[in-house]
Amino acid sequence: METSENPAGGKSAADQIKKDLRVQNASLSSSSLSDTPELKKPRTLTESPSWEDFQSPRLSRRRRRLEFKLRFINSPRPVVFTYSNIKAKDGSSLAVELVKVATDRRVTSGPLSSSQIEIVALDAGFTAGSWTLEEFNRKIVMPREDKRLLLTGDLILTLKDGVGVIEDVSFTDASSGLVSQKYRLGAKPIKGGFLEARSEAFVCRYHPRENIDTVAVYGFEKHYPPYPQSEVWRLEGIPKNGVEASLLAEDDIHTVKDIRRRIAIDPDALHQILEECLSKETLDTIVSHAMHCVLDGDKFYAYEVKDQGVFLLFNSFYELVQVSFDGVTSLNCHQLTSNQKELINHMKPEAYKNVELFVPVYRSDSLDHNTLWQSNCLAPEFSAFGSDDSDIYQIRPTDPPCVSLDKYDVVIRYDESEMSNGFISHLHAALCQKEISVARASLSKPVDVVPKCRVMITFLNYKCDSYGLLEFSERLLKKEVQASQIFYRLTLRHSIDERKKLERFSFQYQKRMWWNVLQKVAQEPDEIVIAMSESELMRKIVRDVSKLLCDNDKEKMIGMDTQVDEVLSLLRIESLDVRGIGIWGTAGIGKTAITEKIFRRISVQYKTCVFLKNLHEQVEEKGQVTMREEFLSKILEVEASLLRIFDINKSFLRSKLRCKKVLVVLDDVNDCKDIETFLGDLKYLGGGSRIIITSRNRRVFVQTEMDHIYEVKPLDISSSLRFLDDGTSMTSANYRKQSLELVIYANGNPEVLHYMKSRFQKEFDQLSQEVLQTSPICIPRILRSCYGLDENEMNILLDIACFFRKMDRDGVAMLLDGCGFFAHVGFRNLFDKSLLTISHNLLNMHRFIQATGREIVRQESGNEPGKRSRLWNAEEIMDVFLNDTGTSAIEGIFLDIPRRKFDANPNIFEKMRNLRLLKFYYSEVINSVGVSLPHGLEYLPGKLRLLHWEYYPLSSLPQSFDPKNLLELNLPNSCAKKLWKGKKASFKITILTIQLNMRNPEMLMMSLLQSLEKLKKMRLSYSCQLTKIPRFSSAPNLELLDLEGCNSLVSISQSICYLTKLVSLNLKDCSKLESIPSTVVLESLEVLNISGCSKLMNFPEISPNVKQLYMGGTIIQEIPPSIKNLVLLEILDLENSKHLVNLPTSICKLKHLETLNLSGCSSLERFPGLSRKMKCLKSLDLSRTAIKELHSSVSYLTALEELRLTECRNLASLPDDVWSLRFKVEFRQIDTEKFSRLWNRLGWLKKVQIS
Repeated sequence: METSENPAGGKSAADQIKKDLRVQNASLSSSSLSDTPELKKPRTLTESPSWEDFQSPRLSRRRRRLEFKLRFINSPRPVVFTYSNIKAKDGSSLAVELVKVATDRRVTSGPLSSSQIEIVALDAGFTAGSWTLEEFNRKIVMPREDKRLLLTGDLILTLKDGVGVIEDVSFTDASSGLVSQKYRLGAKPIKGGFLEARSEAFVCRYHPRENIDTVAVYGFEKHYPPYPQSEVWRLEGIPKNGVEASLLAEDDIHTVKDIRRRIAIDPDALHQILEECLSKETLDTIVSHAMHCVLDGDKFYAYEVKDQGVFLLFNSFYELVQVSFDGVTSLNCHQLTSNQKELINHMKPEAYKNVELFVPVYRSDSLDHNTLWQSNCLAPEFSAFGSDDSDIYQIRPTDPPCVSLDKYDVVIRYDESEMSNGFISHLHAALCQKEISVARASLSKPVDVVPKCRVMITFLNYKCDSYGLLEFSERLLKKEVQASQIFYRLTLRHSIDERKKLERFSFQYQKRMWWNVLQKVAQEPDEIVIAMSESELMRKIVRDVSKLLCDNDKEKMIGMDTQVDEVLSLLRIESLDVRGIGIWGTAGIGKTAITEKIFRRISVQYKTCVFLKNLHEQVEEKGQVTMREEFLSKILEVEASLLRIFDINKSFLRSKLRCKKVLVVLDDVNDCKDIETFLGDLKYLGGGSRIIITSRNRRVFVQTEMDHIYEVKPLDISSSLRFLDDGTSMTSANYRKQSLELVIYANGNPEVLHYMKSRFQKEFDQLSQEVLQTSPICIPRILRSCYGLDENEMNILLDIACFFRKMDRDGVAMLLDGCGFFAHVGFRNLFDKSLLTISHNLLNMHRFIQATGREIVRQESGNEPGKRSRLWNAEEIMDVFLNDTGTSAIEGIFLDIPRRKFDANPNIFEKMRNLRLLKFYYSEVINSVGVSLPHGLEYLPGKLRLLHWEYYPLSSLPQSFDPKNLLELNLPNSCAKKLWKGKKASFKITILTIQLNMRNPEMLMMSLLQSLEKLKKMRLSYSCQLTKIPRFSSAPNLELLDLEGCNSLVSISQSICYLTKLVSLNLKDCSKLESIPSTVVLESLEVLNISGCSKLMNFPEISPNVKQLYMGGTIIQEIPPSIKNLVLLEILDLENSKHLVNLPTSICKLKHLETLNLSGCSSLERFPGLSRKMKCLKSLDLSRTAIKELHSSVSYLTALEELRLTECRNLASLPDDVWSLRFKVEFRQIDTEKFSRLWNRLGWLKKVQIS
């Protein structure tokens, strides 16, 4: 709307667009309206004008000229029941006939007499004398959420001789859910061509399974459904004369209506009263039965929230049904936007505290709306009370786009008797278009009752009453108004410089007050007195307000000004191209705050601005089609209803869009589906247009082809501390320390900081303690942002939040893939949605997001941890173990062993049959603590993917445990002697032999060997009693085998050759091993560690693909020349191989070798001569060797960065060529006398240690 160019009375751009739309659609042969038959005759006197007569005359004429219409022959019963066929009042079937309008006679011949019609359910509030097809369709009642189709039966009828009989049609839901409390039946043609019909209104109630006669005969006492005056014991779960009814009576609850009212005021009230004597299931049954109570549809209660000017309408159960924000237009609750709902939710508690102020209103079809609210100052058009002659439900007030629940951006104060209401309305709309929330207030109202705001606009004139002048004079003097003040005066002749004009006042004291106010206003730096035309004034007001809001928005923008400037530079406002910017970041990081400031700063440069806030939420509520209509209506500046009526041609629409230089902000786009209906429209905006999209999902920007993606950065620690600082003088060391802990927890997220600041003053110590706990605080808005993930993403998010934060990505992906999740897809999507970070191959998430994930799990069962899917809290896990309250709901347990010992029963896991992740670990090892199994362990779930049990107390795993799904087995420091008690293989063979009758023993063995088929990692390190490990042929997919420190292990089975996927083999400190099986065939082996195998004498046969070889601490004397075959070797570690006397010269053929560690090889006297350059060797450690000199070929080590010669006491000389190499040399504890002649060569070294 271009108000400045079109004062009241002039033609606006909207009028021109409407005209263009009608002209364009009249020329479209494809228009659905052009097919409607027209009756070429004048309108009869009996026809009633409809709303379309005023809104769309052309369309209304088409409806009125229809030659035929449907009508009901008879009327339905006044009361019908669900799942019962609808009958006429006389018990016969309902019937519909087709008549000719001109003669009022039935059409009995011709093609129309056998037309098909559809039976639909209509709202009884549909009472207009005439209607359009669109109006009729809007009155069709849709089924409630999660309910089946509202009408069932034969809904498609074929007329026979112009008559259709409704034989088998019934309702599945009562009419109590409607404001009108009644239904109508409607009949509409399938192919069009004639007018629809509607029946008389009737009530539909739930079918009574037991009526009064049944009670008398059989003694049943419950009511189905219950009635408002039914005693409470008529509900299921409350016995007659029982303690439950007595407890309710003590709380003044005697009837079902009392229960419903109490539930409306406090949903948990019933549970609080009866929780000591009834289970939760019984309480839920009582509530469910009460919710089916038949509603008293004739009685309502109205309440006015006076300080907001909002009217609330409650039904007889005190449930909110309608709202009016202006006293004129009313909205059903389901029509409210998210902002309006949130606002109303803050008003309802006030209303419930003042129930005695509720005004009873009785519904009546003959209600006189002009006298309804004479005593209550409510406008007569308030539609909740049966406005039957207009379809007000489609007329909605402008929803302030940036409404704050406790503070508006702007409040306009003016004299209602003097100011033009049209001017104020246009100003209100102009401010709203700039995403500025606005409220209006009379100048006669005291400032105390005016809504809180950030900027207050006051229009002063010479007819301000004395109270208003005095109030302003006093308050300006005391500076009590906590808002920026802007004063405007409307005419030039009343300038404060023209003192003589004040003589028009009849009372001298009023003249003095007026002069006093004007003088004080003139002295205020933030307040101005001006005089100009209305259009100029309106433009100036919008500019002034935008500037003030930008300047005053300091707390919200702490530390973000730089980011605002960065985004502005990316927008390149001066450029004439169409440019789009995506603003990306996690929930609460400040995307919307940055966008709002940018919008206010640059919106004055655009005639048309569109800011769709919380877009995803609006799409969920209204649907994509409606949002596209709203979007286009704002850009084209026409009513959304016109866009629904007219079928706009694409080329016509594009031509209009190309003429528009528009600023578009689409806030909180969850995914591309939110904007797919109007995404194509954005491509046709005019030159200079700018599009800003904010989203937590990075993929949105890729799919919408944004020119640039800007990631919002978190606040630094300094800005976060300023944000958190409440201006108090609490400067103790403890206070500063705790403040820093809160800031680190928030990780620079303004939403988290704001939440903590709101609790900072009253709950500082408690808040700090929560942050330090393992389950820290959860931010509600962050919690809401996690909902909407698909099942795969949610499972991965919860597993990481509960178990895998700061863990290796590949290891976690292996486990999650094994659980049936798509790990890498989930990681990417969670990263794109700013819920996960990946750095150095570690999965990480902010602590407040981790807390959010854990809160989602906690809400699965608040007071019963055993019914949650994941457990990580030590106290809760111990409670589940000790009280045996585990259930099949549990999927994962990670227990950091507490500081005390507790005994668990042998069937501790028997109820947890869906357990897939089990980890017992020690963050701090303390003797004599942990889980003890004095009676052994009988059962482990077969669905386990991870079994990690540090210090496992038993000698074997349960014999009944089937590890077929196991991916990772970790039993470090365990007491295990072998993995399974007895001969598990023999046990399985016996059973399988019986089943197969010994017919195929080879297949039998194959089945057996598949028991560890999925196992990929096995860690049994430091299980000092382990003497046997399973045959490796049963684990063909094993990738990691860690047996470090198993010093009771005597041998490794030759079956290791079956591990073709083995990547890492760790046999370090297996001191009793005398030989290692050949690993030549292990093509995947990359890491082999046999250091510390102190009985190993011979160099083993090693896979040529090994990259890291650790052989220190063995008694091997010589490295064979065949070592050259290890062509991929990067690290060769022979530390403390004290028997090693020789290295082959072929070592120089290891062209990928980077590190060679020979430290502690005390028998090694010479380093071999090299026949070729080693271009990769970076580190050579010869410390504590017996080397006397280095061969001159050491100069071939061209990449050498570090040479260590510590404690080389026999070293006497270095070759001259060595000084051409600029490497780091470390000389310590050497024989200085033997080495003294080298001293002069060391002048270029930065640091030399010689002792």
